[in-house]
Amino acid sequence: MQRQSNRHLILDNIVWFIGSMVLAFFVWMIATLQSDPIQQQRFGERVPIRMNPDAGLLVTLPTTANRQASVVIRAPNSVMELLTGDEIVVTADLSGLSAGEHTVELKASLARQQTSVVDFSPHQMHVTLEEAAQRQVPLRAVVINEPPAGYSRSDPTFNVNLNQVLVSGAASKVNSVVAAQVDLDLLQRRNPIEIDLKLTPVDADGNVVTDVTLDPQTVRVNVNIRRRDDVREISVRPNVQGMPPDGYVLNALSYEPQSVLISGTPSELAGLADTLSTQPIDLSNHTSSFEVSVPIVLPNPNLVVISGQNITVSVEITPITTSRQFENIPIKVLGLGSTLSSIIVPNTVSVLVNGPQESVNELVENDVNVILDLNGLAPGNYTLPLTISVGQGEIPSGGISVLPGEVDVQIIDNNIPTAEVTLTP
Repeated sequence: MQRQSNRHLILDNIVWFIGSMVLAFFVWMIATLQSDPIQQQRFGERVPIRMNPDAGLLVTLPTTANRQASVVIRAPNSVMELLTGDEIVVTADLSGLSAGEHTVELKASLARQQTSVVDFSPHQMHVTLEEAAQRQVPLRAVVINEPPAGYSRSDPTFNVNLNQVLVSGAASKVNSVVAAQVDLDLLQRRNPIEIDLKLTPVDADGNVVTDVTLDPQTVRVNVNIRRRDDVREISVRPNVQGMPPDGYVLNALSYEPQSVLISGTPSELAGLADTLSTQPIDLSNHTSSFEVSVPIVLPNPNLVVISGQNITVSVEITPITTSRQFENIPIKVLGLGSTLSSIIVPNTVSVLVNGPQESVNELVENDVNVILDLNGLAPGNYTLPLTISVGQGEIPSGGISVLPGEVDVQIIDNNIPTAEVTLTP
């Protein structure tokens, strides 16, 4: 009897122990979920789809940029925050598929524990497989700009055996490549060059062929550039004579081109001076800026200018300027009605004139006019600007200033008696 009682006691303890463990587990689960809740959300980036066809085949469609999937993930918040795109695997099984078009199922999985893929899109993808191919194609150099006039060049040479490189890719793409091309711009080159350039696969029309690879991708190109023996580049300068008339000054002179190419025998070219002059340009009768085209003077009739016979010379001539101040110039009123009168403070001003020396020196006080326009104004008090004119237009408006630039004006109706008002200057 005692033994049976002990057995019941042990059994009850085991039941209570198991119940306590289950209860503790649920308490732990609730606490964990509250501190680190499970989340379900779409991963922030699109995931690349891994496609590995059998040997000898390539995926041509979709393009690499379009092989991506959107994935919805379920994971604890702490895990979700640390998840990277590399841990999400989306694959398309291409094993056993031959060249052609196929529709394949996609699969998605996660490498991290406590995570799962809830959904992903697309579930299927149309792919096109092509046979891989490779072949040798010749190198081609295209000179888009020749060296400057007076210089010659050799044909470009490459550092690649047989002047060929290997092109690889889908058979349809590889077969359309006719050459691996480099472009050479020699317009500013006057010395031999040795330069590494990137190769571009092109078709028969010169269009770039994409989605193929070249081996090597760059080549070293050599071009021998040298000066021609029968041509020499010579500096030129305009032959300016005389000076502008009194009251004017030569302010600037420019010309183009500043050098020319002369053709002749090597001995004739060797005897040339370093600089040639143009025919004379006389400044003695010029009072304004002008542009002229003048020929170059050659010391030997057997020499020929092959880059243009003339140079264009731009001459800037400006008048010598001076300043002059006129004091106590009266203000002339315009537009005042017959029944109105005005009080102006101040009623005289100073005028500063800056302009061509000859024109300024010829001015007299009567040539300076200061105008106050009162047209349309009713009786009252105003502060108004002044208008100034000097001479017959020889002085630019920007060279005239007046002090002060504004005056105080009181307009009075003579038919209405008013208290006497005095404006203090």
